Amino acid sequence: MMYEEIENFLDEKYFQHLYDMITQGNRQFTWLFQDQVAYKGDLNDDAYYFVHPVYGDNNSQSPMHHELQGVYEQLDVKALIRTRIIMYTNQGRQIVHSPHTDFCYSHKAALLYMNTNNGYTLMADEGVNIKASQTLESLEFKTDYGNDIFRDQNKSMSVRNKCTIHDGARPHCSSTCTNAKSRILIAINYF
Repeated sequence: MMYEEIENFLDEKYFQHLYDMITQGNRQFTWLFQDQVAYKGDLNDDAYYFVHPVYGDNNSQSPMHHELQGVYEQLDVKALIRTRIIMYTNQGRQIVHSPHTDFCYSHKAALLYMNTNNGYTLMADEGVNIKASQTLESLEFKTDYGNDIFRDQNKSMSVRNKCTIHDGARPHCSSTCTNAKSRILIAINYF
């Protein structure tokens, strides 16, 4: 299976607790501006987002790491690679970002959508033999039928408390939304 979608992933009370921590303007919850979405060197001026680093480089980077222990348990995480909370702002039109992979090796990537909106994650076609060449400056994906790796338009829509699990080594794209102020999700890479 290319990706799995699980509706009502968390208990409502726990989900609301996480949502409130992220959105209630707590001064200790910081957002860092990122001027490139898909990869270092992506020069698209419309490609930016905000991130709250939670876990990376084998270290907790935020008190949210403790708060997310229930999510890690629900996912049956054996080894955590990275956790981030991501916010794409409404830019007045829907922007689909460049394709990217999270890491070059096969692993699980979970996207827990915090709010419902018309933003989505676009997944590369399932039956495609993808040959990826990756450098720090660019990503290029080719398929057996050319460069269009998203012909099937496999979209995981942003729906509150839905978790989408996929292989983070497969190409995917994020998008902005137009019917909410922002699109917020928790992105977890793990084994």
